[in-house]
Amino acid sequence: MLTLDLGADAIIVLGGSGSIGSAIARQAGAAGAKVLVADVSAGPVDKVVAELTAAGVEAQGAVVDITDEDNLRRAVDRAADSWGFLSGLVNAAGILRTGPIEEMPHSDWDDIMAVNVTGTYLSTKVVVPYLKQHGHGAIVNVSSVSAFIGSDEGFAYTTTKGAVLSFTYGTAGELASHKIRVNAVCPGWVSGGFTQTAMDSSDDPQALVDMATRLHYLGRMATPTDVANAVVWLLSPLASFVTGTGLFVDGGFMVKRGEG
Repeated sequence: MLTLDLGADAIIVLGGSGSIGSAIARQAGAAGAKVLVADVSAGPVDKVVAELTAAGVEAQGAVVDITDEDNLRRAVDRAADSWGFLSGLVNAAGILRTGPIEEMPHSDWDDIMAVNVTGTYLSTKVVVPYLKQHGHGAIVNVSSVSAFIGSDEGFAYTTTKGAVLSFTYGTAGELASHKIRVNAVCPGWVSGGFTQTAMDSSDDPQALVDMATRLHYLGRMATPTDVANAVVWLLSPLASFVTGTGLFVDGGFMVKRGEG
């Protein structure tokens, strides 16, 4: 019987202390992988690593700025030296900047492009030599249904998620001959993270929950674990013939938009 087993893998999760990233780290660890949890702040990273270690997962943490190639390379090199190899990368780091196009500061645009797009490029650039050395590997980028839709005052975020998806397509072709698969997940609304921030700042958070119920055929938001399970499947041998795809993990969001 086929099982989802990452017992031969050592995986880096960028954005690994966020709601989706930490769920990916937990699910990858539960499937047997060694996991490097990498993110921008030490406290949240240490918390996730402690949780993984307590569950019997071989895990380590790194504080990284994914817009700084040298900083990122040092963290990746340490993990590779420790484990002797790297076999997987998950690009789950991301930030949100919103506002009307006429009012958004140039600095906000630069910030979101630097983290969401350039960070994905740099982490892939740094990790790929180790995947080639290993002889095969898998990369999963976190895009969004936002790559396909308009969003009032969310143009910067949708731009970055479209870029991440195009980056996935381009690198999948380049790396296929090295037996490195590159895919993306495109979640709909996910509980936690940016959605939780929106709920916390809303005068009527229940209205957002009700909207999510209407927008998704399955009648709810995704949980971070829903997204993580899809990511771990794409990392695993069960997806050995899947590359260059954007997998919707959206509870039917994209299909339901066509109802009118």
